[in-house]
Amino acid sequence: MHEEVELWLRSLTRSKSQRTVLTYQHAVLNFLKHVGKPPLELSPSDVFLYVDNSPHGISSILTHLSAIKHFYTFLQRRGIFSKEKYSELRDAIEEVREELSPSKPLRKPKALSKQEISKILEAVVNTRYEKVYTIFLSSGVRLSEYASLKKQNFKKQSGTYWLHLPAESTKGRKERSVPIILSDKEQTYKLCEHLDVWLENFEENLSVNPGSLQVFTNRLSKKLGLGFSIHSFRHTYITNLINMGFPAEVVKELAGHSNIKTTIDIYYRFSEERVRAIVENFLS
Repeated sequence: MHEEVELWLRSLTRSKSQRTVLTYQHAVLNFLKHVGKPPLELSPSDVFLYVDNSPHGISSILTHLSAIKHFYTFLQRRGIFSKEKYSELRDAIEEVREELSPSKPLRKPKALSKQEISKILEAVVNTRYEKVYTIFLSSGVRLSEYASLKKQNFKKQSGTYWLHLPAESTKGRKERSVPIILSDKEQTYKLCEHLDVWLENFEENLSVNPGSLQVFTNRLSKKLGLGFSIHSFRHTYITNLINMGFPAEVVKELAGHSNIKTTIDIYYRFSEERVRAIVENFLS
């Protein structure tokens, strides 16, 4: 057992019941075993990857997150874990909690505006990050799913690319294929042309370490003052599908949600703009 965990457990026994101590101990040890890193080398991406790949139900995951937060709060207050790293880890935990917690009213996730997307991509223009961000934005994949991508996962069909995700790489362990599309046809076809070139050297253009990507994104978010994360690209993709008129059952499958209620409750909100677009499309 790690020295930091033993120190935390000694403190925990003085303030929590034996049952809570055992529950928290199991949760933190399970988390550290899953990520395969020493406690002080953890990053926000490890939280997202752990949740995305967890076989546990929502209530168990929320309990695990409480234990993990308690552990790192303890380490930060004693100067063992830096305030900056703790703040990033805490924010990641709270973001996941907000999405999963049934006790909180569901809020529409914040999709990035066109202006925000332009600002982000301009900040990384002509770099690998520009290409990687574009794939997240046009496919809605999770960070854990992207981490396992290879060139062969990209399939060109009917003038555009589809991303094939094998069951072992997805959160719900269910195979799915998603269209790589942006918010309009012209941008989508232009992206397709770029992909023709990018995929010639996948490793150089699109391969990236998930942890490094998360750290870079956190820093860029602060630098630009936009408050976005890798998950923001996924929210944007799903929101774009809805605004383009894709029915809920289709969005559910493309997003990889296990239940259509998740898709509807979290993402579908009445929008006059979307209604006008659907009516105009019907009349055209």
